[in-house]
Amino acid sequence: MEIKQAIERIAKLKQSEIGSTEENVKQRVIVPILEILGHKRENLEFEYRTRSGGRIDIFIKNVPSDCKVIIDTKNYDVNLMDHIEQIKEYTFDEGALITVIANGTEIRIYSPLRGVAFERSLLYSVKRQDLGKESVWRILSDLLNNENLQNRNVLKKIDEREREIKSAMSHEDRLKQEFDSKIEGIDSEIEMKQEEIEQLTKEGERLSKEIENKISEIWNALGLPIDLFRIPVHAVERGLSERPHLEPGKKAGRVTLQELVDAGLLRNGETLYFHHTRLFEDERAELIAPSNRLRYKADGKEYSVSKLAQILLIKHGFKHDKHGVAGPNYWVTRDGKLLHEINEQIRAQRGDRR
Repeated sequence: MEIKQAIERIAKLKQSEIGSTEENVKQRVIVPILEILGHKRENLEFEYRTRSGGRIDIFIKNVPSDCKVIIDTKNYDVNLMDHIEQIKEYTFDEGALITVIANGTEIRIYSPLRGVAFERSLLYSVKRQDLGKESVWRILSDLLNNENLQNRNVLKKIDEREREIKSAMSHEDRLKQEFDSKIEGIDSEIEMKQEEIEQLTKEGERLSKEIENKISEIWNALGLPIDLFRIPVHAVERGLSERPHLEPGKKAGRVTLQELVDAGLLRNGETLYFHHTRLFEDERAELIAPSNRLRYKADGKEYSVSKLAQILLIKHGFKHDKHGVAGPNYWVTRDGKLLHEINEQIRAQRGDRR
């Protein structure tokens, strides 16, 4: 009962009762929590110096070497995200199993996970005001209780959490792949519609010019140039010319052929081959990076990556509708690299991919 009351007292502390500095947070929140979790104050080393000269607010002594815990406290309302790089350095300097970073309202627990960036190795984030909840206190006890550290049970708890986190990450990746494919299909439809708009705009401009010329011919034949009548000939074409040009917004994750060339992943003029269930060696297209188009070898015309893929899918009986397709999934280089996978390299470099 006394432990429960002590926990609830910490959870209910007001900011004015804690204070604003990191020292306040350390002495009035974190140290009392550690003491409830079975750590004696003499086993808490304050202002611990790391091998690289950094300063850790609390280092828990006398625990197994593979169960090291370091704790960094911050001012009451500081943004913890601004200090992740710092605690990452401390963690690897000391070979810590667990790193805790806390302000007056939040406690985060990190542990380096295999094959996962430290920034995503967050095991738990708990709110101080929730400490009185049994499920929240159980988290702290499983990972930071002195007994669990001494008998190394904490290693099992971290392994369990690592499996949960990696399972969630795999699920996230599957969802991204699924929806990225759908988004690429929509983008390709937009791209094809934009081509249609461009073609219609050019046709409208041609017709406007043609009617202007024909009207001029009528009056010139009478020796009365149309400009003498001050007739606003261009009003005929105003319906088209005054329409705002549709400048397509750059779609998140879109990779242009020029980006691939600039990155040295493809060459301008390089030949790509159509591929769907098998390689179609006769269906080739030349990469035209400046215009973000492919020049189809069969007819010499330029198409978008997705438009030409759609045409060939229909041509070879794989597709029977006019819906857009994710074009990069259907083109490969001479050495068999899929255009979509090459695009993914650029996305990874830009930070579009984890």
